[in-house]
Amino acid sequence: DMAAEMGMSGLHAERRKWADAHAAPLLQKIPHTNGPEPERLLRIGYVSADFREHSAARAFGSMLMEFDRSRFEVFAYTNSVQTDELTRHIRQSVTCWRKIVGLSDHAVAELVRQDRIDILVDLSGFSAGNRLLVFARKPAPVQITAWGYASGTGMGAMDVLLSDNVVIPPEEKQFYTEQIRYLPSFLTYFARQAPPAVGELPALTAGHITFGSFNRLAKISDEAYRTWAQVLQAVPASRMILKTGELSDAGTRARVIAHFAGSGIAAERITLLGGTPWQEHMEAFNRVDISLDPFPQGGGVTTMEGLLMGVPVVTLRWQTLSGRISASFLTTLGMPDWIAESPGQYIEIAQRKAQDIPGLAGLRGRMRARFMSSVLGDTRAYVGAVEREYRQLWREWCGKNDSLQPASDRKS
Repeated sequence: DMAAEMGMSGLHAERRKWADAHAAPLLQKIPHTNGPEPERLLRIGYVSADFREHSAARAFGSMLMEFDRSRFEVFAYTNSVQTDELTRHIRQSVTCWRKIVGLSDHAVAELVRQDRIDILVDLSGFSAGNRLLVFARKPAPVQITAWGYASGTGMGAMDVLLSDNVVIPPEEKQFYTEQIRYLPSFLTYFARQAPPAVGELPALTAGHITFGSFNRLAKISDEAYRTWAQVLQAVPASRMILKTGELSDAGTRARVIAHFAGSGIAAERITLLGGTPWQEHMEAFNRVDISLDPFPQGGGVTTMEGLLMGVPVVTLRWQTLSGRISASFLTTLGMPDWIAESPGQYIEIAQRKAQDIPGLAGLRGRMRARFMSSVLGDTRAYVGAVEREYRQLWREWCGKNDSLQPASDRKS
């Protein structure tokens, strides 16, 4: 698809242009004095503005809470003034906590060097509160961008982007300045508390199928609304629940109802729910038979939460990273039959799955166990895979840099 290809290379060209203008001139050619011993205890630094209750923290929290303390020390560099319960948990878990709010990029880079960080990891990408210009100075020998918003930075100083082969297929590696390294899955789910029990399939008692989307409204394009309306038309008597904090506002609710009304869907088939505390939010999935992923920006943490609650999701694999995350989870769980390659196929999958009530009921009963035994739910297994990748990257750096050490410093 030519347009998609242009879109992808266009995005990457923009990132590179940004990096050439703003990041490249800052590169400090200061040699790293970190000892090139491949198997020693390593210092990992994480830089983020989201060490708090935020969906990004649900994606990377495990790395800071469950790391192998016999082989790694973890330094958290926080660029956020907001703190909450999760912030305190992370702070207690890590080896070292550094506040970098208000410090210049140069000062933070100096701090990273003083802390003798071996591997520095960016968790923000281009999102709010990022400190990419610290990375531009190359204060650590190995620099990685991952999890939070890992879409590539275009920076020569960023060595590696951690992803998986669904989010970044092998043939697209060429678009990135970073080396792409594959994890078993794009994300793992860091749950702070046990989720509520999975209820039985709502359709069994309701007598009709209920679709749902608990994603932020910003992700729902006009085309997604139209496609959802076509799904509702294709599945007689079906309903849809949308749930997100923004729907507490009356004007917003009216706007969403108007989207469906414009496609001939009566308002009474749509239920709109506002934000609630996490347990209640999770409980609301017990009212949904099948989730419908928005596009072009699909769900991330919301998709994982639905799957954890036994709710499968129809997703459209898009050309951009943010439109492939749900496809990544479904692939990990062995459910590729829920992934559509076109809007037409999306409607067809939703319609076909909605007709098989026994199949849906069986899947709902099995899904949490499947989720928890995969790397999506088994956070320790996922962190182990990440730590093996860190170790491998470190060995490679040592291989390149061993000869740079004075002979007297080298282990014979």
